Amino acid sequence: MRETIQPRVRSTVKAILGGTFNPPHKGHIFAALKAADEIGIAHVHLMPCKLAPHKSVGVSETHRVKMIELCAQTNERLIPELIELSLPSPSYTVKTLRALKQKSADTICFFIGADSLYNLDKWYEWEHLLDYCHLVVMRRDDEIFSPPPAVQTWLDCHVTREKRVIHEKPAGHVLLIDTPLYSVSSTEIRDVLSGIAKPAKADVLNRSSINGWLEEDVLKYINEHQLYKS
Repeated sequence: MRETIQPRVRSTVKAILGGTFNPPHKGHIFAALKAADEIGIAHVHLMPCKLAPHKSVGVSETHRVKMIELCAQTNERLIPELIELSLPSPSYTVKTLRALKQKSADTICFFIGADSLYNLDKWYEWEHLLDYCHLVVMRRDDEIFSPPPAVQTWLDCHVTREKRVIHEKPAGHVLLIDTPLYSVSSTEIRDVLSGIAKPAKADVLNRSSINGWLEEDVLKYINEHQLYKS
């Protein structure tokens, strides 16, 4: 059954959630959809990042794309965005955002987690990210928000509490959104599926609970292709 949730506001704002999506799980997606609801965006575009050759994840680009496509077939609010995979290496977020702006006049909201924000000053040309997008930071409900000094100083200049700004201006702002806590990661899911999870983690996140974190078609695809067999 396809999930249909109508947002409160329709606009030309494009929400982008990047990641390895190895595999894509509901912890990623539910938090992004909740944030999109908060700011009135209809769809979330899932953008798999391009990986350097030396950063092997054991799963091909083709498999990662297929799993994203299966997620989008289940939920009509999800749309694959594959632009970064077509760009020349090395891959940097600021270059991807620039390419997206050249491709479309849509306002871009780039979704990241608070953990990524804390490392933002290590990103290539991070000070120029807001030239091309608004940054939507998904904070977990019970998280103590503590960016490093350089990032906090930058935030003080760009953060806004006004959600309408996302729809009124093309770029330049950071919006902090509280999202539910989903205590799962792709690494943990891979470990369980491969059978190498530590006993304590395996007790909490076992094969039966994996069914709740992955779309049925994604789990079926993983099993059919034995993607995470150790």
